[in-house]
Amino acid sequence: MSIKRSTYVMSADSFFEPGVPLYVNRAYESFDMDEHSHEFVEITYVSEGAGVHYIAGETVPVEHGTLFFIPVGQSHVFRPKTPKKDRPLIVYNCLLPAAYLTELHNGFPYAAEIFNCFADEKLTWFSIKDPTGEYHAMFRELYQEFAARPPGYLVVLTTIVMRILTGLYRHKLQIESPISERPQWISVDEAITYIDRNYASELRLTELAAQARLSERQFSRLFRHQTGMSFIEYVQGIRMDAACRLLAGSQSQVDEISSAVGYADRKFFYRLFKKKTGVTPRQYREAIRGD
Repeated sequence: MSIKRSTYVMSADSFFEPGVPLYVNRAYESFDMDEHSHEFVEITYVSEGAGVHYIAGETVPVEHGTLFFIPVGQSHVFRPKTPKKDRPLIVYNCLLPAAYLTELHNGFPYAAEIFNCFADEKLTWFSIKDPTGEYHAMFRELYQEFAARPPGYLVVLTTIVMRILTGLYRHKLQIESPISERPQWISVDEAITYIDRNYASELRLTELAAQARLSERQFSRLFRHQTGMSFIEYVQGIRMDAACRLLAGSQSQVDEISSAVGYADRKFFYRLFKKKTGVTPRQYREAIRGD
């Protein structure tokens, strides 16, 4: 579809209050907004729905979990997939003045490489996916802190913004570094993310090490260094965390939960669960629900 283009520039004065160095909102995107640019950096997270992001002359499909970094002056606009009100496109927007990024740079000199990256005038927009929901949780907290403004909220906002910028910077390193020159921590970090997303599947150290282009011994050593656990311990921990969530938040039978988190052997699951939590699955559910 075509969009209405304009030279409309959003002014920083329209959003930022004295003493509050950033702006956060949760917006329902519509077909009414013109394409626009802005005098500030924008980091946008697609919280619900699907649609299209028209940005810098490109048409980018978006859905829940898509995160965009949009530099100063970059022209863009979102459009929902449908005008139906029961299927909205909802985004979180975090707006950052250039002066705020300079303040962060001065306040965190050990993060100079990160801020130098985002201060680069040649930097264009880019996007990442949030497969684990980590960024979604950060944007929810960002919005809640900004809206409620409890004591210390500016500290919390700054901490979350730093985490988001660091994650975006690491993503750029991952996609831009040639395979032969990638730091080993990136390969192991990708394996950890894969485990977090696919814990219920059959996971083999051999296969993950091969994907990381590392020997099994080297992969195991680096994995333990980055997680503090062996590969098996980490997988078991992730699965037990998932089992706890299902026991607390669902009506599923224990056998169904065992299978859902990756264990076909019910007896093994029971033994492992009690080893990790100190109680049986049934006792855990009763305790957490106050039965």
